[in-house]
Amino acid sequence: MADPDRDGGASTVRRHIETGAFALVLFLSSVVPVPGGLAAGRDGSGVVSSLAALGIGPTDPLHFVGYAVLAALLARTTGATRRGLVVSVGTAVAFGFGVELVQSTIPWRSFARGDVAVNALGAIAGVGGYALRQR
Repeated sequence: MADPDRDGGASTVRRHIETGAFALVLFLSSVVPVPGGLAAGRDGSGVVSSLAALGIGPTDPLHFVGYAVLAALLARTTGATRRGLVVSVGTAVAFGFGVELVQSTIPWRSFARGDVAVNALGAIAGVGGYALRQR
């Protein structure tokens, strides 16, 4: 099991700062307007339209990766204990739900249950990947 404090307090503080900075970037990127073509499912290559045919929205991969990284960073901060991993997933999912609530108040954004689900799947994958790497 990894100990988040194994290399001293300075590293722990650095991990918290890195995790907070990533969460801030994730939040800010979630409240800016989405380019019209991407929001409408057009990217000029047909790739976005092909993904839509599979039930994958144009921003789903971004949500998945963003919340996988956030959850892995949280797990790195809390440690690879069962409790730390559960807290990391829960925190990432709660953060994603909170972002969706904020988006519901922004005229050019909206609350999307599908995004909450993709965020949760990404968080689980990120923590799972982190836990496997620690073994």
